[in-house]
Amino acid sequence: MKIRNGFVSNSSSTSFTITNTSDEDKTIVDFVKENLHLVDDFNEMYDWYSYTHEEAIESAENYYSDITFSGKEEKNVTFGDEQGPILGRIFDYILRDGGTSDSFTWKFHEYYR
Repeated sequence: MKIRNGFVSNSSSTSFTITNTSDEDKTIVDFVKENLHLVDDFNEMYDWYSYTHEEAIESAENYYSDITFSGKEEKNVTFGDEQGPILGRIFDYILRDGGTSDSFTWKFHEYYR
């Protein structure tokens, strides 16, 4: 059995370019609500924990509510898998392949260790 003690050096942060493709102002909460399937995708790929849609929305509201997008605005947003917000753990992995939804596009931007 492996036991983890103290600092773990394999945590990462990943930056993504997220674009609001609509003409309306949007928030990261809007992004999460529009893309709840990403939570399901994460749960299917990584079976070590299953997050709920409600947990993802709450994480966005509590930790990322300052991220807003004007109409047609593109921003670099960083998410990490270290001990932190649930949304950071989910998006650090699941956004890496890029994607689109009704109001957003996203793509991998940069990886930090």
